[in-house]
Amino acid sequence: MEERDGWLLRHTPLVPRRRTNSALPLPGATPSIEAVERYYRDRGRAVCVQVSPAEAHTALDGALAARGYRRDVPTLILTAPTSAVAGEAGPVERVRDRARWPEVFGALDDRLTTVEVIMRIPEPVALFAATAGGALAGMGVVAVDDGYAGVFCMVTRPGHRRRGIASDVLAAGAAWAEGEGARCLYLQVEEDNPGARALYARRGFTLSHGYHYRISD
Repeated sequence: MEERDGWLLRHTPLVPRRRTNSALPLPGATPSIEAVERYYRDRGRAVCVQVSPAEAHTALDGALAARGYRRDVPTLILTAPTSAVAGEAGPVERVRDRARWPEVFGALDDRLTTVEVIMRIPEPVALFAATAGGALAGMGVVAVDDGYAGVFCMVTRPGHRRRGIASDVLAAGAAWAEGEGARCLYLQVEEDNPGARALYARRGFTLSHGYHYRISD
């Protein structure tokens, strides 16, 4: 990871995730498209730009579109006061033993690299797992840093959706984060996921900003 030519340039070959192998425009800079293209093509990779916040980089977005970069994974960043989301939860366990985290992820999330990334998050961080009928039904990870708490890896098993599982995980995670001094929660949701967006709206989350990727294959 390095900063140059108006970009935060991210390249992590062993972690096949879009975010860790994309360029982010630096605030107040004029990023060079030619420089970012050289950087990734010299490394044998497709050029991937995270246009974030999308609202602040409309000119860059237009320039990338004009060069044939396709738009991918439009995503919304939502925020809510921690106190508004915290509350009583159903059968939700805070999984304190990190050695158990891969087991929980393995049951609910088939992205093999996700748990490896989550396991590297420094404390304070907590995994919450919900059960239904004695089986894992959903989970979420909450990480606190400087008064803010990020909510990650929200997953509900398909057969248990629309039963309040995700809402219970959010409530438990927010209550824990509040105890850790977090005043505000944030999370991201893909724009084309109306079910999740409706859930988060009911729990008091509102739009902060959006982002998407521009990719030249």
